[in-house]
Amino acid sequence: MANKQKLADQIRSNVESSKAGEKKRKGGKTGLPKSASSNAYVAPHRHCAICQSPIALNRDPSICGEVKCSDEYDSRERQRKRWNILLYIAPAIMVGALVLQLMASG
Repeated sequence: MANKQKLADQIRSNVESSKAGEKKRKGGKTGLPKSASSNAYVAPHRHCAICQSPIALNRDPSICGEVKCSDEYDSRERQRKRWNILLYIAPAIMVGALVLQLMASG
């Protein structure tokens, strides 16, 4: 009986603490100032896909202007294209081989 009471008290305290936590987080504040005149202001930005340095929002592709990052990005794009092609060709070859085998045995 004491264990049930202890468990019920623990659940009540967890509910109360979670309600208190919701009140603190309400509003979705990030803690960063919205005003550009503040010393702690961080302008809207994104990060380089390779070196994670901050870049402008309108950069496309999302890399900084360094040669190393550009070369790495090009390499990743070539690899991604190869994998995409492989994902379509490999099943097509398997299906083609199956069809040829069925035609030869039938």
